[in-house]
Amino acid sequence: MKLQKDKVHMQRDVHIAPRDLLNSLQFKDGDFAPIALVSGQPHRAQTCLTFLQDAVKNFTFFGYTFWTGTYKGKRVTVGNGGYYSPDTAFVTELLAEGGVEYLIRLGSCGAMDPKINVGDLIIADELLRGDGATPYYVDEKFIPKTDSALTKNIKTFFEKDSVVHQGKVWTTDALFRETKEVVNTYIDKGAIGVDMVSGTFVTVANTYKKKSAALLCVSDNLITGQLGFSDIRFYQSERQMIDKMFGFVETLNI
Repeated sequence: MKLQKDKVHMQRDVHIAPRDLLNSLQFKDGDFAPIALVSGQPHRAQTCLTFLQDAVKNFTFFGYTFWTGTYKGKRVTVGNGGYYSPDTAFVTELLAEGGVEYLIRLGSCGAMDPKINVGDLIIADELLRGDGATPYYVDEKFIPKTDSALTKNIKTFFEKDSVVHQGKVWTTDALFRETKEVVNTYIDKGAIGVDMVSGTFVTVANTYKKKSAALLCVSDNLITGQLGFSDIRFYQSERQMIDKMFGFVETLNI
């Protein structure tokens, strides 16, 4: 069969909007809590879920699931919000469109400073975009930033008994192309960590004018070559990060 000679162009502004998808999932305004703790890995989301009372599943879509319940009287939404930039973009849009005001990422990252160890925490204040999703949202000069007050309060709360580093985090789509030529250019720009999510997460939150933060557990170090993906320090820190975050949520006046 031959293609039509005269092509028919799309006339609608957008094929599908976040609200359209939420409606198709039977989502109703108020289903989400004001604050969402968003993990990339499902096991982190499942750990978060154990803290909630009377949790109700909001939706499952493409393997991403969110629940909303209460923790010590505060409504909290938890779920797995994307492994990489593309899925992070659309899941974060759903949360923002659905009414979440505080978006906090509980993730992991590689360190880009020899003084940062496996199991340390990095809290991002500014993101360096090296992904392919955010150019569809903002221009190349846009610099995504986490909410300064929220970030400061999280750092103060966690550094009482954890090693916390604050600084720029670079987000990339190409795990196996973190070559010294590329990595060193981002170190020169001030990056102390790298992941595959946070830049997109914060960019989308910024476009929706939501308060965001990204707290990341260090799993490896690009400078020393240390790989801690199966290191007990990484797993212990990951669990402590989740435990303490619920303690932090308890302090929020929301």
